[in-house]
Amino acid sequence: MSSQKGNVARTRPQKHQNAFSFKNDKFDTSVQTKRINAKLHDGVCQHCKEVLEWRVKYSKYKPLSKPKKCEKRCYFP
Repeated sequence: MSSQKGNVARTRPQKHQNAFSFKNDKFDTSVQTKRINAKLHDGVCQHCKEVLEWRVKYSKYKPLSKPKKCEKRCYFP
């Protein structure tokens, strides 16, 4: 068990080796997914841009009906 005191050495390798990266358009080839992948995120701060790119990369992005604002007052589509 990993929470045991003094148990710092693993006896087996990691179960999932992450041999290939996640592809968000591997099975979902819809028009909306293609549009989301092609969208450029301009006019936002660096933090919001990184968040949006992560969401697009891992299929967590949902287009909003109304734009939002972050605490730094940048445009958040």
